[in-house]
Amino acid sequence: MSGRYDDRTGETRRGFLARIGAVGLGSVLARTTFGAEAASAPAEETTNIYFEKKLKAMRLGLFRHPPIDIIGEGFRPVGSRIADFAVIHHQGREHFFLIDRRMQEGTPFFPGHEIFFAHASTADFFSWEVHDPVLLIRPGTWEGAHVWAPYVLRDGDRYVMAYTGLNDALSQDIGLAFSTDMFNWERWEGNPISPLKGAPWAAWWPDEICSCRDPALMRYEGRVYMTFTANTKEGASCVALSSTADFKTWKDHGPILIGPRTGYEPTLWGGHIQGSCESTVLLKRGRRWFLLVGVKMYKKPGGFYIFISDRMDKFEFSQAIPFFDGGVCEIVRNDGDRSLMAGGVGGCLKFGEVNWSDPVPRLKEVTREQLIRWQSVPPMLD
Repeated sequence: MSGRYDDRTGETRRGFLARIGAVGLGSVLARTTFGAEAASAPAEETTNIYFEKKLKAMRLGLFRHPPIDIIGEGFRPVGSRIADFAVIHHQGREHFFLIDRRMQEGTPFFPGHEIFFAHASTADFFSWEVHDPVLLIRPGTWEGAHVWAPYVLRDGDRYVMAYTGLNDALSQDIGLAFSTDMFNWERWEGNPISPLKGAPWAAWWPDEICSCRDPALMRYEGRVYMTFTANTKEGASCVALSSTADFKTWKDHGPILIGPRTGYEPTLWGGHIQGSCESTVLLKRGRRWFLLVGVKMYKKPGGFYIFISDRMDKFEFSQAIPFFDGGVCEIVRNDGDRSLMAGGVGGCLKFGEVNWSDPVPRLKEVTREQLIRWQSVPPMLD
């Protein structure tokens, strides 16, 4: 078959065959070259109006209900990879709010990247529905460039989301939004909460790039505590702690985990030899406090590390223990000493479980049978 150019399709016949492959060649040729199917179809199904409506339905169907192999690749929205996410149970479904990483190349800091949160939910961990995005950026404000790293906590008959916003100078700050139905979120009129403003130990300013991101919330003894990523005045990445009784006034508890002061060497496309302390999870099981931190240590593989302490406000960086090879993880359900967790692996969401009573807990990927058993475990309601 020749490589002659076909002015009806704008390509050579050889290029056409290479593009479509051998499977279905006869039917494709009939449609493209001779229009036989179009000639036999009802007239209303050959108009461009029908074409546009049908194509819209096909594409929305794929977007809303993507084919997912949760034990294999894992979940991700069509056309994207995921980064930090939050999970909360509501009316029989686990709702996930995710950084939607629609990047062909570059980093999250490039203009136009990571400007809303993807929203997806599942009732059984295997079948997923993708909903409309939430909390798009607001140009010209403290969250005008990017929104990152949401975290959702139940608060009575409503839900509160803490999230990161970046302005045009890439200064990071934290704000709140509230919802009763998971779909409609209203930003708090007092945003941003600026937990590092005036903190004597912290390096933070509103008009230049600085760290104040990745908030995570937990309740303890009548207060809500928030861990997040920050920098000390000496230049060390750290995990900071603040708390509140009403989500309006926040108390600074300072850094609870401090990384190295030097050794941070940037590379344009990432993969730094050392990185920030990010995407934290703070929890208590029995008498032990656990702090999970995503961090790239000097010349070591990146991933999640676990720090163990007998108090919530002091962990030693030198005592880091590998916990999970992925990029982020959150608790989905609890069953005694065990937890089902969702983790980010290669830009997709997968599930694992951990036993907190182990001397050194570590997140292990679940099998299909194990994930099915977790369906019968009552959801977390707080």
